[in-house]
Amino acid sequence: MAKGKGKKIIGAVTENETGTDIREKLDLPQVYLRYQYAIDLMMAKLRLMNADLSGACGRQVIRNMSSRIKTADSMIKKLIKKGRNVDFETAITTLNDIAGVRVVCYFSDDIYRVADAVRSQKDFRLIKEKDYVKNPKKTGYQSVHLIVGVPFTYIDSTQEIRVELQIRSFAMDYWAELDNQMCYKKNVSEIENIGRETKKYSDVIAEVDSKMLELRKRICP
Repeated sequence: MAKGKGKKIIGAVTENETGTDIREKLDLPQVYLRYQYAIDLMMAKLRLMNADLSGACGRQVIRNMSSRIKTADSMIKKLIKKGRNVDFETAITTLNDIAGVRVVCYFSDDIYRVADAVRSQKDFRLIKEKDYVKNPKKTGYQSVHLIVGVPFTYIDSTQEIRVELQIRSFAMDYWAELDNQMCYKKNVSEIENIGRETKKYSDVIAEVDSKMLELRKRICP
């Protein structure tokens, strides 16, 4: 095999070599546990919010929650896609979604109830917000994304850990999961064809989501 074959060149350094820095440091307990702490704190707060909101509404607001810490490979691919240096320092200072939490609500209006509750937390800092429900992506993807700064205090210093919070309805999550499954490991032409079809279905699902919300409002708030 020719030297360097199968390795993407980034400047004068190969992807494999730059990726080593990220892989090694992300695995360090001092790093990984900080992100896990931020996720655990966010999840704990969301459970409290769900209890309060569900009590006020007389029904469950959040259906389920999940979390993940971005893999080193995913971080490397995103840095390359954005044309940034592929190193650990660049990753932790420029990527907002290393720590991620997803919240799935039963109805679309509950998305904003949860988002408002997150914004009201005095120990969290809202860094960035994107509303893909009011302004869906061209693919049909819908969700509200909040980038939240979560404080991590250890001994005598405090560090802010960014967490990406995705909030969507049950119907939006259903579409997003199926779209991801159908596009996974497909070639570009296949993805384009599938994308046109799933965009049509996203509109249908959004209409069902809206109708179910109207029906619920006739029964309870």
